[in-house]
Amino acid sequence: MDGPLFTLQKGDHVLAMPCLEVVAFAYGAPQGGEGFARFLRSFSEAFGHHLRFYRTGDMKRFRAFDAQAFEGPHHWFSDPRLLASKMLGFRAHAGEAARNVVPPAVQMALLGVFKPPCFVVRMMLPVEWASEPDQVIALVRNALEEFPLSSGYCGYSFVWDEADPGVEREVCRWAAPLLLRYPGLGYGDAITMSNAAERGVAAVAWLTLLGAEAAAALGGPAALQRSAPADVSLLPLGKSGVLLRAGTAPQLGDVNRQDLLPACHAVGRLVAPVLAPDEAFEDLAIKGMSDEDAHDWLRRFFA
Repeated sequence: MDGPLFTLQKGDHVLAMPCLEVVAFAYGAPQGGEGFARFLRSFSEAFGHHLRFYRTGDMKRFRAFDAQAFEGPHHWFSDPRLLASKMLGFRAHAGEAARNVVPPAVQMALLGVFKPPCFVVRMMLPVEWASEPDQVIALVRNALEEFPLSSGYCGYSFVWDEADPGVEREVCRWAAPLLLRYPGLGYGDAITMSNAAERGVAAVAWLTLLGAEAAAALGGPAALQRSAPADVSLLPLGKSGVLLRAGTAPQLGDVNRQDLLPACHAVGRLVAPVLAPDEAFEDLAIKGMSDEDAHDWLRRFFA
């Protein structure tokens, strides 16, 4: 990946950087917090020594990362009633300044007040990890071993400070043409994507993550394996879920060169029966894109 092409910077301020994102969605009242704790612990074990700043949902700004940073989230995870009734958030990143949000980074949006409760977790790994795909897969499988997964995905994306509306507007205007040209890039706003993921699979990427319910609806791992083409492989994931791998490693593709990532299209066909309905996508706004472009981009692997 050409890092400068996919980095937005003003002077010393990095507004957006490329990353390899891992996104997972869960819905409904949680039976416990162990899956959320394991997700955060897996990230911390791999990247905790890089973290410099953190922020919870009730903080006005990022604070210097310290040994107490994870105390709030681990308190939440110890009480399922709290998870099911509050709106909680946690972010941490490795930037040299609080406003320079760079990978490795993590985000957890625990929206227990929603109906149904909605939980979105996201790791943003350094893009260099794309050259170690088996290591990425091992991290994903470990992090989601106990997570109450509905669906999710892993592929190239961007990381920025979503809490700053001005930065977000500028980043999205800059990123939209890149998303339209390079189909392997994901939209870095997982909260937006969660609105469609509540009703089915909302995105396909290098790794497409299916929870137990979606996997069962597709006939289970054996049926998926029989239907999968040679460039799509399967691995078990967590509690009876499935990980679909489109090719050996993540790819950007390039519409201008007719590289449309056929392996991702193959995964899109495999998961079509559990795809979110069309009206769920109609409700999504991809900032920086026209409605027509957003319509086509969201469905780029499902046509």
